Amino acid sequence: MNASSRPVHSRRQFLSLTALAASASLAGSLSGAAPSILPSRKKRPTLNVAVIGTSGRAQNTIRDLLQIESVEIVALCDVDPARLARGVELSVEKFPKARRYADYRQAFEKERELNAVVITTPDHMHAPISLLAMSRGLHVFCEKPLSRTIAEARWMQVSAQRSGVMTQMGTQSSSAHTTRRAVELIQAGVIGQVREAHIWTDRSARLPNQPASSEPPPGMAWDTWLGVHAPRPYSSHLHPFRWRWWEEFGCGPLGDMGCHLTNVAYRALDLSAPSEIDVSISDPAAPGLFPASARFDYRFPNRGRLAPMTLSWYEGGRTPDSALIDSLGIARQFGKVPSNNKIIIGDKGILYSDLYVKLNGEERFNGITKHPACIAVPESLPRNAEQGTLGHYREWVDACLGQGTPFASFDLAAGQTEMVLLGTVAAKVGRKIRWDAKTLSVLGEPTAEAMIRPTYREGFTLSSAELRSLSS
Repeated sequence: MNASSRPVHSRRQFLSLTALAASASLAGSLSGAAPSILPSRKKRPTLNVAVIGTSGRAQNTIRDLLQIESVEIVALCDVDPARLARGVELSVEKFPKARRYADYRQAFEKERELNAVVITTPDHMHAPISLLAMSRGLHVFCEKPLSRTIAEARWMQVSAQRSGVMTQMGTQSSSAHTTRRAVELIQAGVIGQVREAHIWTDRSARLPNQPASSEPPPGMAWDTWLGVHAPRPYSSHLHPFRWRWWEEFGCGPLGDMGCHLTNVAYRALDLSAPSEIDVSISDPAAPGLFPASARFDYRFPNRGRLAPMTLSWYEGGRTPDSALIDSLGIARQFGKVPSNNKIIIGDKGILYSDLYVKLNGEERFNGITKHPACIAVPESLPRNAEQGTLGHYREWVDACLGQGTPFASFDLAAGQTEMVLLGTVAAKVGRKIRWDAKTLSVLGEPTAEAMIRPTYREGFTLSSAELRSLSS
């Protein structure tokens, strides 16, 4: 079964599961009673949302949520008072009563009418907060990548299935009609059997030239920012943004852009379980950072009727060989090749940038809405009335209120995150790895265990026993 066609909960299953989740929280959670999943739709068809992380990417999130009439922001949470103030400034006119928190655990404890959370924190806290929220029956929207480690992604998938809550990962392009159309065209065989794909980004693990400051912003709850991570001193090379490039907190350029740029290939070609990942990396700018540039070659065996294939990922200024680009006629037709893009090559033709198709023997690419071979393929995936980021949030909100299903639910997003994060494991190991998806292990590399299954500091998410239950 292809990733894009995995089964989802029916409305009846959703109601029964969420009623069960609301009746009792998991043992060891911070409060003895879980909040109700939703108010009665007859009385108040509104989703009460807490936004955890209120600056940076969250600024756009708040702007989108303000446009959805069925959303009420009841809580805003950020460890940094200055960043919290930015979220308040955006939302206060429409939601002046939204309460403010520095600690998400206090928000979960006190907001008895809370239905859902939107999580835009650093990567190392995506899974801990999501798992705690789902244990309380809360719907979850979590930014990409779903987690920092592979085991966490599996835990999140299992927790979502058991609780029955509605989930969505922040791959906002999932709501674009062109994304869904590209998936349909590949699955319909327009470009034939795919044996290679090339995806690249200009993102690079880097640090500023100035020395790091050891003084946190005034009033910042640094220990809460660290969360499940072991205590360590504050550094401005971590907060507010550069945590992304550090192995212990982020997922590097792959985590930053991988879930976006691999979206069509992953969905259309069932790329959840590569057999091996080869890697070529440069030295990092500092110990503990991801490499400054890298190439990863993901190799996939047969997947049902799908042929073996290689997906090559390039970052930090690396790109596919210029001879390949020239042979495909991309630069000749489109000029300068964008610094973030993708090519999917089949035995009948090529899909470029998710937008253009050129079949064998054709001189030029044609748009996927105009190419005759594409026009002949019927639509099979649902389309949102709205596209882009607003459409992605609205799709999740509607699902939380019992209307439709999310296109990037954790059931799918966990597998995509797992595929992406295998590259980060290969980067840390520093050489080719062989992957066993069933046992969640890198064959012959016992040192990779700690890269796959994290060790948590207690008190910031589910108990150790509850986490073990998600692995069973």
